[in-house]
Amino acid sequence: MITFSEFIQKGGHVYELIKLESVPNKLQMDYFTRNKNVRDSKALCLRCDGTGNEFFSMFKKCSVCLGRGVN
Repeated sequence: MITFSEFIQKGGHVYELIKLESVPNKLQMDYFTRNKNVRDSKALCLRCDGTGNEFFSMFKKCSVCLGRGVN
């Protein structure tokens, strides 16, 4: 499990769980979804990196996975 800042430093697209307490409050649900997809061993969407939303957008669904976070 890594922190959100470590995830950002690595440039994203790291298939590891992220500590939710290290994620900014407004993005926690996105990374909750991502962690669930990682735990379920699903292939993460390359565009949104498994969060289901456009990059750092709380209100816009990913246009590739339609908000699911997986391919």
